[in-house]
Amino acid sequence: HIAKHDSTGSYFQHEEKRPRPLLLHKQEALKLKKQTETQGITMVPLKAYFNDENKVKLQIALVRGKNQRDKRQTIKDREGKREADRMVKNFRI
Repeated sequence: HIAKHDSTGSYFQHEEKRPRPLLLHKQEALKLKKQTETQGITMVPLKAYFNDENKVKLQIALVRGKNQRDKRQTIKDREGKREADRMVKNFRI
């Protein structure tokens, strides 16, 4: 989804939700597809920028989700930080 331009007339507008091609070599695309389907890996956009030809470029990464042990540690750290913030807030006079 690429929003329409505010400062141009209707003649120069583009379709907002048209499908856009992914410019990869065929083998690269097949490799990414295989990894996302079989290994439970997800493609995540890291960076989006315009090149010299005003084309949007995306830097993508293949990432694996957290396992249960990592999630528990993250929740434990978040709860500890929340409790400490609560104590500091209530301590102020």
